[in-house]
Amino acid sequence: MTISPPKIVIGMITGLLLLGSVRVAHAELLLPVNVNGQFGYINTSGQMVIAPQFDSAQEFAEGLAVVGKKSGTDLRFGFIDEKGVVRIPIQYQNVRAFSEGRAVVVFRDRYGFLDTSGKVIIEPIFDRAFSFSDGMARVVQMGSNGENLYGFVDKQGKLIIKPQYIFALDFKEGLAPFAVSAKNTIRMGFIDKLNRVVIKPQFSIAGSFSEGLAVVAQNAATYLFEGSIYIDEGSSPGKKVMYIDKQGSVLVSGKFDSASNFSEGMAQIEIDLRCRYVDKTGRVVIQPPFAETAVCGNFSEGLASINADNGAKFIDKTGKIVIKTEFVWAYDFRGGVAKVRMVTAGGVVTDGYIDRAGRVIWSP
Repeated sequence: MTISPPKIVIGMITGLLLLGSVRVAHAELLLPVNVNGQFGYINTSGQMVIAPQFDSAQEFAEGLAVVGKKSGTDLRFGFIDEKGVVRIPIQYQNVRAFSEGRAVVVFRDRYGFLDTSGKVIIEPIFDRAFSFSDGMARVVQMGSNGENLYGFVDKQGKLIIKPQYIFALDFKEGLAPFAVSAKNTIRMGFIDKLNRVVIKPQFSIAGSFSEGLAVVAQNAATYLFEGSIYIDEGSSPGKKVMYIDKQGSVLVSGKFDSASNFSEGMAQIEIDLRCRYVDKTGRVVIQPPFAETAVCGNFSEGLASINADNGAKFIDKTGKIVIKTEFVWAYDFRGGVAKVRMVTAGGVVTDGYIDRAGRVIWSP
């Protein structure tokens, strides 16, 4: 039996380090860079504005950035402002970037939430917790049988939906995917913020809503592993991937091997293991001429990354290649800048940045 990782990316990320975050507009966009093992921040002109002094660093979110410093053999984490001043002490086992005015922190292996002043708003009492989305945050507590159960809290820490589901994803556009077990089979549906079942659990796997649609699959064998739901591709010959609306009606379907969320009116899908882009009618509008090994990203700021063996590229919404690079990987554009990656002959991974003209702001 062949088990492969999921093509529909809906899994819970178990680690908290170096997680992506939503940018918020500030006077100047600052980007983390690694200089001889120490992290600082540059601006979009490539000028160093916060000197390298941290052992790890993430992007800014809501005016604060996660940074880490070694404490003995361990890393500890806190937050700095855009001048490099430590605003929340570097003392936590782990943290997530700020989202909707709250940040997840880990203290003595328990998860809670801070506000942007560093005040503990929700005590660290959970087995696991995730960033706020749509005014709610997923939390996990262990059930009587030792299983992880998912629920949701509000920004004051009130348990709005008690932990009861074997898996759940964030609320997006008012709905959250949830999973239950029925006769040793996982089924997923959607609830609203009052814990009412809006779309009954009938799917093998389901992702969050984006631009009014959610990607789901039926007739697939799925399993839980380390806090994520995966498709067992070898046991799912009749798998059907499609998009539904908020009433559960199928709006887009096809012979998709996999599919991603809609972004800027298009979604990246795979047919015969090659990436393509469809619109909300299901019509293939872009068919990049790349090999099966190419990994295609979603559109962001009008461009999508195509990570191929002969270097990372970006296409526009006509499918035209507008940026070519020699880097092994490129990430989405955010604020006119995209992170790019190189791997040395010794296997060392280094990151840099390019602008929309393809010019290197910071070389990996």
